[in-house]
Amino acid sequence: MRAYRALLRKDLLLELRGRELVPAMVVFVVGALVLVRLGLGGERLAGGTRAATGLLWVVVVFTSMLALVRSFAQEREHGIWDGLLSAPADRSAIWAARASATFLFLGVTQAVALPLFWLFFLQDGRSPSLAVLAAALALADLGVAMLGALLAGLVSNVRAREVLLPVLFLPFALPLVSVAVRMTVDSIPPQNGGLGALHGLGFLALYDTIFALLGWALFEYVVED
Repeated sequence: MRAYRALLRKDLLLELRGRELVPAMVVFVVGALVLVRLGLGGERLAGGTRAATGLLWVVVVFTSMLALVRSFAQEREHGIWDGLLSAPADRSAIWAARASATFLFLGVTQAVALPLFWLFFLQDGRSPSLAVLAAALALADLGVAMLGALLAGLVSNVRAREVLLPVLFLPFALPLVSVAVRMTVDSIPPQNGGLGALHGLGFLALYDTIFALLGWALFEYVVED
């Protein structure tokens, strides 16, 4: 836990001092939401709220790719990756700290994105449950962070890692996105999203649990030379 806290503090301080990743993610998500709003039409949404809700999850996934592609970038660029791996600490602490930092960065980004989504798309007509959408975003962020930290460690020594990481990540993210889209769309009245939302949240929690166990158990081996 001491190693985990130290590594997490390091990641957060580097972002706080550099201000590179989170501002870029916020600018990207705002620009993407504006483009989606324009793409769905001016005064009336082409496809309605359901199309907007589905496209929100596309924006979420591609915003998360910014964080994942830059994961462990500073360690590689400044030549401290080998030092981290040789430190007398459990390597799973490196994964846990990076996953936690990525989760926090995604949370800050979506604290900006969710009100904008509500403003741009959900002013007229029926809208999905805010509680369901917020819970789905939190669980999805957690799954993306844990899976992304594991895959980022796997490709950390590959020359084409910026290309390989999305190729590996997107197939694993498909179940998460498909369930999240269905449960948020089903929460739009007059459909009764209570039981369906509960099943969807349960699936997302199971997804997170699986990749938490995989990341904790496998990170030490995937970063071996």
